[in-house]
Amino acid sequence: MDTVEKKVLDVVNEVKNEQFRTLDDAVEEYGMVKVLDIWLRYEGISGYTTDILAVMDAIGWDVSVEEGW
Repeated sequence: MDTVEKKVLDVVNEVKNEQFRTLDDAVEEYGMVKVLDIWLRYEGISGYTTDILAVMDAIGWDVSVEEGW
């Protein structure tokens, strides 16, 4: 597992009091957008997840926001 994946996995496990073994497991449970939101909030970036995703979409990244995240 690369360093970024491990950092994000560690954050999700800490914040949600989980014991996921892989980041894929956390994403399967919470969804990509929620995992991103958990990490951003942990890093002190609260309330910008939707804006960040909109900018990524606007500059051409293939971003699909899950319903009801």
